[in-house]
Amino acid sequence: MITEKEKSIYNSYLYASRKAKNKPVRLRQNFDNLESRDEVSLKKLSLLLSKYTHINYSDFFIAPYKVYGADNYFDLSFFNTRKAIKCYSLYCKDKEVQNPDSEDSINTLKECLKYIFEYCLDKQITLAMYKSFKESEYTDALPEPFIHLKNHQINFYLLHALNVDKVIKEQQGTLTWIIQDFYDLYAQTRAKFLSSKVLKDKAKKGLKIIEQKLLKFSS
Repeated sequence: MITEKEKSIYNSYLYASRKAKNKPVRLRQNFDNLESRDEVSLKKLSLLLSKYTHINYSDFFIAPYKVYGADNYFDLSFFNTRKAIKCYSLYCKDKEVQNPDSEDSINTLKECLKYIFEYCLDKQITLAMYKSFKESEYTDALPEPFIHLKNHQINFYLLHALNVDKVIKEQQGTLTWIIQDFYDLYAQTRAKFLSSKVLKDKAKKGLKIIEQKLLKFSS
């Protein structure tokens, strides 16, 4: 039996594979006749995505087409491989340094802002507290924003909008433990962020709205 989550995964895969080739998309409604090999792959994929909960379905399924080209075809079983995870990482890294004012960057910004708001609301912390917040009790644990950055739940552009330079200095170079080229990417995206004409303003306004909402809920 195909679960609702598995249906959602399959249709995300279908949507990405069709859109990558600029073909019309018709989401699947009836899963009664799904081929057995696809059902097996789908079950495995559901387990994989349950393990890596930070993975964005849309980015995960479109990634290999962006890395290898839209002329290729990737069946459902491909996404259970290490190669698929590698494609996802490469694609997300490319997105980090793309034009900040592009439509894709603005859409990603909205997703990141939503994630921060929901996370802070769940942990009952303010935006100011979030910048250096640690879930772990260990003193050498990294603040959560950098864990979220590693997991692609937020990106470098939003990190700049958060103004966490002081927190970064306090890490004394340890951020390369989670992102090998952290400081190169930070410098590269900072220049683009500061020169952006759209994203910078939207990011700052979005964070201000989040801050006000969180303070309202905590009062």
